Amino acid sequence: MILILAVLGISAAIGWVIVDSNKGIPVTFSKLEQTIQAQNGQTVSLKEKSDGTLYLKTKDALYVTQVRPQSQMVEELVEKYNITYKYSDQSRYGGLILGGILFIALAAFLAIMLKGGVGTKSMKNSAAKTTPLPNITMDDIGGIPIEMKEEILQTLSIVKNPKRSLQVGIKPPKGILLYGPPGTGKTLLAQAIAREIGAAFFSSSGAAFTELFVGVGAARVRSLFQNARKQKPAVIFIDEVDALAGKRKAHGSEEAERTLTELLVQLDGGKDNDGILFIAATNRKDMLDDAFLRPGRIDFTFNVPLPDTKGRREIIDIHTKGKPLSGDVVASLDMLAESTSGFSGAEISSLFETASRRAVRDGRKQINKSDLDFAIDRTILGSTSRSLNDFNTKRRVAIHESGHALIAAITKPGSVRKATIIPRGQALGYVAPIQKELHLSTTSELLDQVSMILAGGVAERMYLGEHSIGVSGDVQQAKEIIEQMVDTGMLQDGFTLTFKNDQKEAKMQQLFDEAMIKTEKLIRENEAQFEQLVEALMKKETLEGTEVQAIVDGKVLEKELVMG
Repeated sequence: MILILAVLGISAAIGWVIVDSNKGIPVTFSKLEQTIQAQNGQTVSLKEKSDGTLYLKTKDALYVTQVRPQSQMVEELVEKYNITYKYSDQSRYGGLILGGILFIALAAFLAIMLKGGVGTKSMKNSAAKTTPLPNITMDDIGGIPIEMKEEILQTLSIVKNPKRSLQVGIKPPKGILLYGPPGTGKTLLAQAIAREIGAAFFSSSGAAFTELFVGVGAARVRSLFQNARKQKPAVIFIDEVDALAGKRKAHGSEEAERTLTELLVQLDGGKDNDGILFIAATNRKDMLDDAFLRPGRIDFTFNVPLPDTKGRREIIDIHTKGKPLSGDVVASLDMLAESTSGFSGAEISSLFETASRRAVRDGRKQINKSDLDFAIDRTILGSTSRSLNDFNTKRRVAIHESGHALIAAITKPGSVRKATIIPRGQALGYVAPIQKELHLSTTSELLDQVSMILAGGVAERMYLGEHSIGVSGDVQQAKEIIEQMVDTGMLQDGFTLTFKNDQKEAKMQQLFDEAMIKTEKLIRENEAQFEQLVEALMKKETLEGTEVQAIVDGKVLEKELVMG
């Protein structure tokens, strides 16, 4: 403290000294010239500042006067008398300003130190506070496999009854690792675990322990565990733990390694950690250090996967509870669960939030099926842009999307959710499939998929003479599937592996040609249905999957479907 005050005093003094050194005897310009004449030809020093201040230094004194900046009178003085001239663009108050800046900077640093700022207690304790728990239990978390939920509850029964567990030789777990894709509910699961065992909840992220300041990260880890030990039972939850407990590198950061070492030491706290459950979450288990994962630190590891159809249905029930839904939405929730394959719990939650906002924006009190369709499309493809105004472009897009829709409805009936020529995101139009759970695709199924992907470009060539650059994404996608088929020996003539590049390319070209021929044949054989799809899209711009299937099946349609 004394040293800081001394530095502040010195900085202020420096500023005043610099200002004082520029003081002189004030005189008029004519008096200044008379003083120069009185020197009888002896050399004098004249200094001019950018603001027009003149300093004349003789062997006896320092004189100061003021003229207009860059005045011609100064040049005349220099030419007329024996003068050593110097020009400075520094303000007369520059020294004072410099001293003021030093004073303010040091005063700010002193204030931070007094408040416990950089490198002090508040920084070290910034990750060591309890976090309020939301009103959530294990029953409120959907999408978790039943076996996993039962195993977690069994584990928690050991934590809640440690004495009874010790009687049969079972020690309470010290640490649990939750890993899986983003948005699958790992944080919610940790909160539900804390509420299940009635524990205080200390929550932080791995990045909160990463600091440039030496020792701060390790101090934060130490402080976190010390505070948790004062509030037993307690749960310490660290999200994105890979930022803290990542694999150590040969030439990695010493501070990061010191922080990880402190975490390992605290996890080995022995009896001091009785009543404390450590939970970590990550999307990248493969990035974690082996020393962190060893039993005794992490006793149980649970993979929290993306939900399956049943899990998505559970999540949908949770997020629709209390929401006003129209009858068609209630009737389509099972289909929604099937068509959102690959969605995480967080994405399904966002889906209903988007649908609710659209209903409110349109002044409706219920969520309609159109709101859900809008939300799904927005989640997958992004926002809509303006409608296609150019007739030729609109027709080309309608022909392209009709090709996709026709082949999809023929080869896999009921697989189309929507076909539209309203641009969304980067796409001028699209055919939205009903996503099904992942399964083992066969050779014929993959060939049908390639045909459906190529159908847009094939339709353009058949009806417009050439295809557009809009097929570039389709071609790349088809190429990837065909290459995968050749690499795994999924060929129609048997299970054959190809090891030479030229043979591989020949097989890929053969599959591509077969898919092209099949696609063109299906479009020609169903020409009437194809043209009806094109006209319906041109008039309505969007067709529901049921409408697409009805056209392809040749069923009698309602008049408004055809007439618009």
